[in-house]
Amino acid sequence: MRTSPLLRRAAVAAAGAALLVLGAAGADAGGPQPGTAQSRSAAPRPALVTPSTAAGSELRFVAVAPCRIIDTRVAGGRLTAAARTFDTTATSYAAQGGKAESCDVSAVATAVQLNLGAISQSGSTSDLKGWATGTTEPTASLVNYNPSGPVANMVTVPVDTSGRLTLRTPGSAHVFADVAGYWVMPLYVSVDATTAPPTVHAGASSGFVGVVKDGTGSYRVTFDRNVSRCTPAATDYLFGAVHEISVDSDFSHDSTVYVSVKNSATGAAEDTIFHLVLTC
Repeated sequence: MRTSPLLRRAAVAAAGAALLVLGAAGADAGGPQPGTAQSRSAAPRPALVTPSTAAGSELRFVAVAPCRIIDTRVAGGRLTAAARTFDTTATSYAAQGGKAESCDVSAVATAVQLNLGAISQSGSTSDLKGWATGTTEPTASLVNYNPSGPVANMVTVPVDTSGRLTLRTPGSAHVFADVAGYWVMPLYVSVDATTAPPTVHAGASSGFVGVVKDGTGSYRVTFDRNVSRCTPAATDYLFGAVHEISVDSDFSHDSTVYVSVKNSATGAAEDTIFHLVLTC
């Protein structure tokens, strides 16, 4: 069966339109285009990284054995239409009615998980709120209590940079709290060792103090706390499998980590952009 010239012209036009769409899609996807330098060779580019997307940048939960840190029946007395500040990272909680020693909450914790309870006093029906000391009081309550007996909830409460939180009730109650764990920002940094001196790549770091380049492919990275119990891991952001990165596991030097970079093929020391994460 013969096809009419009109139908043939329509088919050719449709095919051309489809090719244009495919070409546009390829360009949008960043794919190689025929006849361009990109199709012949692709220059390596540093990976995109930001403080919020860097590997190891998520808050990490650390569980501790349940430990009493607050009991106003033992010390301090009831809260009545008042707010009171408590320390979650103390070496002794006796002044707050808690354990007379540490509960192993890190001094760099950003929030704590508490079994927080209230015992109504003088027939009070009210609520208990909690927040990081020095910040705005929230509108939501953590515990709602009444004269029927003790009420407790497992809650997460932010703390300030000194590990303190504030509790307030408009009613009257004794308060108790057992800590079950805490959240902490892990230690990490993306180092651009191709600059002189080395710099933080894309501002991605946490707990980072500084980096010193001892020579090509050799660096000392310092953090703001003791890393003797941390496990390090480093990845190459610039050339991927081209480089082999090793991290010193002998942390007798407290807060400093030693990183070395070598070319996987030649064994020669080279500079790159690397990302270092410590799990503590």
